[in-house]
Amino acid sequence: MPLFANYHPNNDHEDEKPARKLAFVLSGGGPRGAMQVGALRALMEEGVVPDILVGTSIGAVNSVYLARYGYSLETLDYIIDVWDSSARGNMAFGDFVQAALRTLLPGVSNNSYLEQVRAFHSRHGITPDLRFKDLTGPELYIVTADISNHKIAIFGEDPEGFVLESMLASVAIPPWIPPIKINDSLYLDGGAVSDVPIEPAIRMGATEMIVLDLFHPPPPTNKIQGVKPLMDRVITTMEARHLELEKTLAELKGIPVHHWLLRYHIDIPLWDMSHTHNLIHVGYETAKTYLAEMEQEKAARAAPETPSSQRLASSLRWGALQERIRALFSDDRAT
Repeated sequence: MPLFANYHPNNDHEDEKPARKLAFVLSGGGPRGAMQVGALRALMEEGVVPDILVGTSIGAVNSVYLARYGYSLETLDYIIDVWDSSARGNMAFGDFVQAALRTLLPGVSNNSYLEQVRAFHSRHGITPDLRFKDLTGPELYIVTADISNHKIAIFGEDPEGFVLESMLASVAIPPWIPPIKINDSLYLDGGAVSDVPIEPAIRMGATEMIVLDLFHPPPPTNKIQGVKPLMDRVITTMEARHLELEKTLAELKGIPVHHWLLRYHIDIPLWDMSHTHNLIHVGYETAKTYLAEMEQEKAARAAPETPSSQRLASSLRWGALQERIRALFSDDRAT
C-alpha cells in the first residue's frame, strides 16, 4: 500500500510512468466540516501535499477555499476566519418550518437564504465571476447531484466553469437552498449521490487518496420511533452503502484509500455552529493519530528483509540439522 511519498506504479520506463496524483477527499457533514480544517492543518504540518481536492457539500466549501487561496497554513487561518464569520453572521440553516413554507407556498420566494449565502462567499473572495481556471491551489473537483438527468455531476473538468455556482450546487439542501440551475440542469447537494466522494476521485485520476470522512452513523438500535428518526436511519443506510461500494471499487482498482474517520462525541444539528473550534481541535488530534500510525506502517515496511539467499541457506542448514537429529536417533535405536 503506497504511503504518499515517491509513489509511482511499477514501470520500466521512467518517462512513461503515469502521473502520481494524491487526492484529498472531503466528505459532507454540515458544521462537522470544521474537523476537516483541523485535519488539514495536521497534514500540512507533516508536509503532505495533495495534487487534487475532491469535495462534497461542506467538503466542497473547504476545498474551494484551499484551491482559491493556495495550500498553506495561512489559507487555513483564513478558512477558520470564514467559519467564525459564518457563525457570527447566522449563516447556519435557520428555522426548518419557515424554510419549508417558503418552498411549498405558491408565489413565495425561497431564494432569500441562497442569496445570503451567495453574498457571504462573494465577500470572502469566492466571487460570481471566479472560474476554475483562476484557481491557484490544487486541482479542484466539486461533486453534485444532477437531478434533471438522474446522475452524479463533477464540476471542475471544464476550466471555464464558475466556482461559486458549482459550490452552491453541492450544498443545495431544500428547503433552505433550492436546486441550483446551471445551463439546462438542476443540481442538488452532492451527498445525495456520493457523500464520501471516493469514486469521483478515481474518475479524476487519483492514484492514492486520504479521505476526511465526517459520516457519523447513529449507534445501532432496533427501536426507532417517529418519522424523522426513521428517515434519518434510511438516509444513513443509503450513505453507508454508497461508501461501501466506492471503497470496494478503489480496492478492485488497486488504489490505496487511507480512510480517516473524523468523529465528534455528540451529534450536531445543521444549524449549530457553536462547536467550531472544538471540532477543529478534534480533527487535528485525530489526524495526528492517523499520521503516527502511518509512520509506523512505513517504518515497518522499510525494515530490511532477509535476502532470499540467506533464507535459502537457513533452510539448508535447518534441513541438515534435521538429518543429523534423525541420524542420532537412529544410532540410539541401533545400540
